[in-house]
Amino acid sequence: MRSDVSQLRAALSDASRAASVATQLERLELWLQIVADDAVLFEHAANTAQAPQVVLNAPLSVWQEACSLHPKPGYQSLGALYRLCPEFSIQAQTIELMQSLPTAELLLEAARQKLHHVVEPLIHTDDLSQIKGEYLKTPQGWIYVESAGNPDNPPICMLHTAGADSRQWHGLMSMPEMLEKWHMVAFDMPGHGRSTLPNQTANWQWTLTQNDYRQTVRDFIQRRFSQAVVLMGCSMGSAIGVTLLAKHPELFRAAILLETPYHSPGRRTPYLDHPKVHGARLAATWVASLLSPHSPLWRRKLATWIYSQGAPSVYDGDLAFYSDEFRANEHTSSIDTAATPLWLLTGDYDYSASPAETKRVAAEIKGSVFQEMQGFGHFPMTEDPERLYQAYLKNVLSKIG
Repeated sequence: MRSDVSQLRAALSDASRAASVATQLERLELWLQIVADDAVLFEHAANTAQAPQVVLNAPLSVWQEACSLHPKPGYQSLGALYRLCPEFSIQAQTIELMQSLPTAELLLEAARQKLHHVVEPLIHTDDLSQIKGEYLKTPQGWIYVESAGNPDNPPICMLHTAGADSRQWHGLMSMPEMLEKWHMVAFDMPGHGRSTLPNQTANWQWTLTQNDYRQTVRDFIQRRFSQAVVLMGCSMGSAIGVTLLAKHPELFRAAILLETPYHSPGRRTPYLDHPKVHGARLAATWVASLLSPHSPLWRRKLATWIYSQGAPSVYDGDLAFYSDEFRANEHTSSIDTAATPLWLLTGDYDYSASPAETKRVAAEIKGSVFQEMQGFGHFPMTEDPERLYQAYLKNVLSKIG
């Protein structure tokens, strides 16, 4: 049964007193309103009447769906509503919206938990003792590398998403079934995680180009592996995977690409690296809106925590490749799946690289296999690696191995 106006008001009011939300509201120097038709569901009053105003407005039915336990795709976050729901509107200057968005998204998530009495412990359950770390010297600088599983097993090279690092793969890298059959290797791109900035690169001036990205991954694979690898990338990692399969097919025995875009314009914003916006919180919020509400809460929190730790300019600099430069159609005709089998898997909650977009990629690559993954967002290996493996990867890997 859907919540009525009074229930939504009560949930939002309760949520505003949650520690993670209340602290941010205290520091939010603007008016924030959530409105359903003509009814005000929530209002945060600034200290002065002259403060900027942010009004989030939608019909009651939209807020009811957004506050359901498992909102359908397109309703899981304010970011999704803004891009996919024509009935949702925002009254605000862009900079005030970006200043308030992390707090507003926290408020919505907390209200959903209050409404449905969600009490989920935030306990990290992966056995990270299975993962070993080391540094590898490359022409780009020192690359931090993590590996798990018997080195005699067939290798999988895992590529992280824009603005993140190899920690995204820890769930799969600590999974007994994966450890038994595969040798998994993931690395932090230069300037990401624990890798050093590339030589001659100044702090906070990161911009990723397709050529530099392709060369970095190619050099890493050639130095780290003595045989062709299974390539597994996600988002930005899957985009460069498409170019690598077209340009350097000899490096790969197969590829599994998650959340592959055809072209993903509009993901960049100058407010990811702006003196008037908390870039770390905005980066975490920018990706939280792409997560599936079906994924375990602690894993969703892990996904956003990784993003909150990125250096200024890194996430936005990666999006220069992912959102601005990459176009799948420039590479699809050169991929030979007879030599390199290719699977393309995309979650139904992803609007950055949507199932429809990935399906376009698959349609241009003869012999590739596309599958829409139910109940997954843009970061499936981080959000819910157990279900990803059991429902999708197990079958694919059995065909490769």
